[in-house]
Amino acid sequence: MSSRRIRHILELSQQERKEFLDSFDCVLTDCDGVLWTVFEPIPGVGAGLTGLLAAGKTIRYITNNSVRSLASYSAQLRTLGVTLDPADLIHPAKSIVGHLKSINFRGLIYCLGTDSFKGVLREGGFEVVDGPNEPLQENFRDIIGTVDDRAPVRAVVVDVDFNVNYPKLLRAEFYLKTDPTCLLVAGATDRVLNTGRGFNLIGPGRFLDILERSTGRKAIVLGKPGEVLARQVVKEYGIRDPGRVLMVGDMMEQDVAFGSRCGFQRLLVLSGGASREDMMKEADGACVPDYYADSLADFKNLFEC
Repeated sequence: MSSRRIRHILELSQQERKEFLDSFDCVLTDCDGVLWTVFEPIPGVGAGLTGLLAAGKTIRYITNNSVRSLASYSAQLRTLGVTLDPADLIHPAKSIVGHLKSINFRGLIYCLGTDSFKGVLREGGFEVVDGPNEPLQENFRDIIGTVDDRAPVRAVVVDVDFNVNYPKLLRAEFYLKTDPTCLLVAGATDRVLNTGRGFNLIGPGRFLDILERSTGRKAIVLGKPGEVLARQVVKEYGIRDPGRVLMVGDMMEQDVAFGSRCGFQRLLVLSGGASREDMMKEADGACVPDYYADSLADFKNLFEC
């Protein structure tokens, strides 16, 4: 349990509110659970965003969700009254492309991911294979004959795959075990996906866990809270003073921990995957926020006071 008092931003005094708002120039915000749920926008968030922009704050968006396309993000943000500059959106597929290019990666990629995710990798100039997607005969001879294809795969990339299956995991395991130089790269590592309607889904982190345990590998993580992603973000945006960046998110293990890793200020919103009770019980200091709010809509009230 956290021993530090965590302040709700609307409980700050007038002077504390001014000091808080003056303490950051850039807001780096998560999307799902902060701006919208799987099903609908979160009420009042658009006014919170436009208030921050009117106050001269730069807003950038960082998500573990590469299922949505850039066009989808742009359209969603337009409904909130915000125009998206594509350079201000960070998501795992884009970050993985950037990382692979930075290390001059050459070779075939085997990917567990959505068509949208794989499309970004291919647009980045990489050759990607996937599958099997069709059911196989239920015997080990056919399954092993399919996954042991001797393809010259040099990287296994894991993200959200709505059609993940046993043969796909076996195929990924085969490439990683037969070639010690084959990279294991992960996008989203969330173990739980919050839908916003009272139930959660198994996240891709659970399938990554299987591969890490079966192969003894640790993935290079290009989703929150990955260390490689943290270095990439700080470098890409030329962040010289991390303390003047406010990280906003709804998940402690992903968003708040990422903010801690980067040295950002951290604001947890209770509009998504974490409750106040969860926050107060959190024992890992890296996952404990500096402040919390019911949602980003609270910034509208903050500016009006």
